[in-house]
Amino acid sequence: MRCFAAMRPNTKALSMQRLIMEIRQVEGREIGGVLDLIDEYDRPLSPRLLDDELLTIYNAILQSGGCVIGAFSSGAMVGTCTLNVCANLSWSGRPYAIIENVIVSKGYRNQGFGKAILQYATEFARNAGCYKAALMTGSKAPATHRFYERSGFSASKQGFQVRFNA
Repeated sequence: MRCFAAMRPNTKALSMQRLIMEIRQVEGREIGGVLDLIDEYDRPLSPRLLDDELLTIYNAILQSGGCVIGAFSSGAMVGTCTLNVCANLSWSGRPYAIIENVIVSKGYRNQGFGKAILQYATEFARNAGCYKAALMTGSKAPATHRFYERSGFSASKQGFQVRFNA
């Protein structure tokens, strides 16, 4: 668990308000909060799975060495990402990590939550013995690309994908 304190201006007064953020692994009972954040994506909503199906997927992520990360403010989940650890035959068998679904709720953006989530994720991947942590974004916004670069990621490869009924 990591706790961070940041100063956030109070728009109704000229004083500064102390913002406490907690970055930690999400527990199975908190998956609903992750899905609420995923629903904030600018895309058509996907039907939600049953709780048992969600827990099966969550446990598979954990069993493969990955985790689901949450950012919390005043006890509410305001950001998340999923880190999958993938077995690998190259790099002397060292795994690699894929970071997916990086989301910070709109009212909490530009306050350090996203950067803290990615810092936790990359540290987790390093501690898991991964030789790299990678992510892709569909965003064309330069601000999004700068955010990832400021968080330690480089646009050093070209990504390609095939989507199936997405």
